[in-house]
Amino acid sequence: MTALSGKRHLAEMTWAEAREAFVRTKLAIVPLGSIEQHGPHLPLGTDWYIADHLARMVADRTDAVVTPTIPVGFAEYHTDFPGSLSVPTPVLHDYIMGIVRHLLRYGATHFLFINGHGGNLTALNDAMFELRNMGVPSATSMWWEVSGLLNQDWALRGHGDVVETSLALAIRPQDVHLDAARLPANAPLTARIGIADSRNCTFEGGVVKMFLRVADVSASGDFIEYGHSTGADYSTPPGDATAENGAAIFEAVASYLARFVEEFLKVSLRPIADR
Repeated sequence: MTALSGKRHLAEMTWAEAREAFVRTKLAIVPLGSIEQHGPHLPLGTDWYIADHLARMVADRTDAVVTPTIPVGFAEYHTDFPGSLSVPTPVLHDYIMGIVRHLLRYGATHFLFINGHGGNLTALNDAMFELRNMGVPSATSMWWEVSGLLNQDWALRGHGDVVETSLALAIRPQDVHLDAARLPANAPLTARIGIADSRNCTFEGGVVKMFLRVADVSASGDFIEYGHSTGADYSTPPGDATAENGAAIFEAVASYLARFVEEFLKVSLRPIADR
């Protein structure tokens, strides 16, 4: 799909332009981010910036209405690092649904949540369950679940990794401190219990689930998420990131989501009350 004409960002419209937009399109894109530490080299707003930029790119390709990005999500496990912010999951859920209910009144029928932070998923899943029962099609996409499928070199390695750093360089180069980027090493819990990521520990070749704060895993905030991407080269340091690579990832993921939207708008669901 190619870029279309007309305003698509809700905050930039007058109310009359918004009314016309919801006649033109039935798709609303709601991006979500986070304000959280990203190691020693990336800004606190990395997840916010990426979600906002990607949502605008998808809207340009689909003629959707895109809302302002929800900047603060659930990131309590990052808050040992100054500047990280978090709201409780129920609060985030209610915030999402409050936005959605108004968009439904104005004429939106389908919702795409572009989520830049995994900690928001519980609130999003609960919101999408409610929407399904209302007969409203909704979907959530996270860039790292798409990028590695499109190109193995774009597979996620961890928090503040080479891929995330490339995306940040493409849109906020002035906020990236590439000279401070390094390949992190996850600290083991004991001599025999290792850390795969902040949710999974390794022991005698197996995996045991735990809930850890990021500070339990890394003193600097950046960490490797082993097993997140099959076949990923976890030895690639974030210092190898480039803005050109980030721009290519944005372009590929936005094009993928635009193709998804074309098919997604054909989805029709019956509300539970009609069954």
